[in-house]
Parts: sequence; C-alpha cells; structure tokens
Amino acid sequence: MSLTLSTRTITWDDVYGAWTSFHSYIPEWTERLGTNFYTFKNGELYIHDENEDRTRFYGDIYGCSITYSSNQNPSDIKLFKTLGLESNTSAWEAELTSELENGEINNKFVDKEGIRYGYVRRNLADNLNFNKLSILGIGELQAIPDTNQYEFTSKIPNQVSINGTDGIGGDKLYFIDGTNKEIGVIDSFDGTVITTASTVNTPSVNDFCFVVKDPQSESYGLRGYHAKIKLSNDSTDFVELFAANSEVFKSFM
Repeated sequence: MSLTLSTRTITWDDVYGAWTSFHSYIPEWTERLGTNFYTFKNGELYIHDENEDRTRFYGDIYGCSITYSSNQNPSDIKLFKTLGLESNTSAWEAELTSELENGEINNKFVDKEGIRYGYVRRNLADNLNFNKLSILGIGELQAIPDTNQYEFTSKIPNQVSINGTDGIGGDKLYFIDGTNKEIGVIDSFDGTVITTASTVNTPSVNDFCFVVKDPQSESYGLRGYHAKIKLSNDSTDFVELFAANSEVFKSFM
C-alpha cells in the first residue's frame, strides 16, 4: 500500500503494520496485483522492482538518504570528529548541522577494517573567529610590487597553505580597513611576498593583514550540542547500511 503526498510517496508494510518508507518519486496512481506493484506516470504503466537499477523511477535517479540525530550527553557542547559507517560501500555523502555550525563529508569515506570512516569538515560561510587557531597574523603591508603580490617586513611563516591544484584548499589573505576584507586565495609565497590567485579587494600600504586557514582543511570537526546528520547515496547498485556512529569529544573552546 502507498500514499502519495505533494512532495513524497510513503509506503505501508503489512508485516510490521506501519508506514516504513518515504520515496521521492510521485506516481499518478498505484496498484498492487498479486506480488507485483504497478504505478502510472504521465499515463504510462510501470512495474516496480523489475530492472537492475535501484532508486531509478520513470527514468530519473533519485538516490537514497537517511537522516538521524546524534545527541549523546545533550547538555555538553561537543566536537563531532568523524563518522563511521557499517556499509557495503564508501560512496556516501554526509551533511551535518548543529546549533552552531555546519559540516560535510563529500565522498571522503575510506575503508578501515570493514568500517567506512570519514572526517567531518566544517563548511562555514564566515570563518573569521579570532578565538581559534585558524587566524594567523602577517603584519602591516609594506608594498604591492606587482599585480596580486603583497610584500611584508617579516618572512611569511611556513604554516601558510597555498592554493591546491584543484583550485581549493588554499588559505585566504585578508586586511583590516574598518572591517575585515578578503584580498584573495594565496597561490604562493616567497620570502616576504605573498601572491594571490586573484584580488577581491585591494589593500593599501600599512594596512594590517592576516591569513585565514581553509575551514575544511584545518577542520576540527563540527561543534554543537547535537548533530543532525543526513547520509545520501546516489548509487543504482545494491547498498546496505547497518549502523552509523561518530567519534565525539567534549568541547573546551
């Protein structure tokens, strides 16, 4: 038995006597005949569970997802460091949301003794939190020797990370001009000179500059009282998920 809502289809299990599943496909009519399940879409008749592709309905792939809450010790602010999945595949993506931050794991699960592990990466629109080690002061700007080049008095520290070959992962150079303004993603540095891939805002000589570490590369995990976790998988193959767990530590920030 199935019931079609405006945005979802839900199905009833006679064995368990309960509504058990949500589906993204929206049929015009459903019918069961013997052991077969039929639906109509755009006037066409379809029989379900007859092809090799899973989560494919009416020619579109919908994938599957499960959303749950991790809420151990609910009165403590915690750091959610990893997710561990007992599954037959690593092709999972995860979206995590807490009261304080957002995070994600994008196809970064690796197999370790049968458990698929992934490190939670922060995904913050504004990472300018000066109480954290992700901010690194550089000093006052001394000169702009060339396009996208910025020279300082002291040697640039090795903690600065440059732009990756995929165009992401580099630290960002900022300056203070009443407010914090981004200069650009750091492409390279040599001695006392930083070169950015491009310039978003142009600083002036004597403006104080600082570096903001990439929030995903330097991630400490997701911080919050609890985490709402959504696991998604777009595979059309057979996928099993037996259990999900997370490494959680009390936050002392």
